[in-house]
Amino acid sequence: MWTRMKSWWNEIIRDKPYRPGHLAGHYEITKVLGMGSYGIAYLATHNPTGNQVVLKQVKPSLRHTPKGEAMQAYEKKVLMSLSHPQFPRCLDSFTYRQDSFIVMTYLAGPTLEDMLFDQNIVADEQKCAQWIRQIGELVAYLHMQNVIHRDVRIPNVIWKGDKPYLIDFGLARFVGDRPTYTADTLSAYPSEKQLKREVAPSSDLYALGHFFLFLLYSGYESEPDAPEKSWEEELSLSPPIRTMIRRLLQMDAPYESVQDWLEELDRYLIHSHKKRAGHP
Repeated sequence: MWTRMKSWWNEIIRDKPYRPGHLAGHYEITKVLGMGSYGIAYLATHNPTGNQVVLKQVKPSLRHTPKGEAMQAYEKKVLMSLSHPQFPRCLDSFTYRQDSFIVMTYLAGPTLEDMLFDQNIVADEQKCAQWIRQIGELVAYLHMQNVIHRDVRIPNVIWKGDKPYLIDFGLARFVGDRPTYTADTLSAYPSEKQLKREVAPSSDLYALGHFFLFLLYSGYESEPDAPEKSWEEELSLSPPIRTMIRRLLQMDAPYESVQDWLEELDRYLIHSHKKRAGHP
């Protein structure tokens, strides 16, 4: 017990983020954006130009480990392979005080997590379908580049203007590559996590199913002290949307690709639009 507590405390001390105002290379840190399993993200200013950027630092406790610089180098490789305005671009990389950083474009705006839980947005089924379609198009683009994101979640989508921006490629992999840099295999994980971390389209399709449910729950209000129910019992969904989610979550025959699902989603949206316009 003491050994585990000591190890945990050492990580807390070692992984303490740099404070606002600290200068790391040519970048002045403005604030900490967040800390994940592998890295620390900062908003920073590039002093020579005054441009705002995102710095992503390898956690000091992970230096020289398979989950440290190697994972960061892989994330940089993925980002450098992409050319799309709705993904961050990798601008630079550098080492400061033994800490490894990559520099990315800063995308300002609330995440969908902020919009759902802080701004309390409410969207009907058709609006949710329109939003998830835009996100699905980004995932389809990645798959065309042989990239599986593996972390399509509401905190990783920034909504700017009328467009979504997909961020955080720390878990992304090229098709054909190993799921991780460690010796672990996916079989060591629970079945749901195995599915989430597969380097295959099924991983992102599964994530899109959960993402869709988060959007659809925006207008749901539970009864006080009501017993917990499944999403199929709690949400009043049209049959096409219910069928889509069941297939995305692999409860029924799964989609072969994101494009197959988008085509079905388009049919729903066209039919829904005609129905609202009063056409048969």
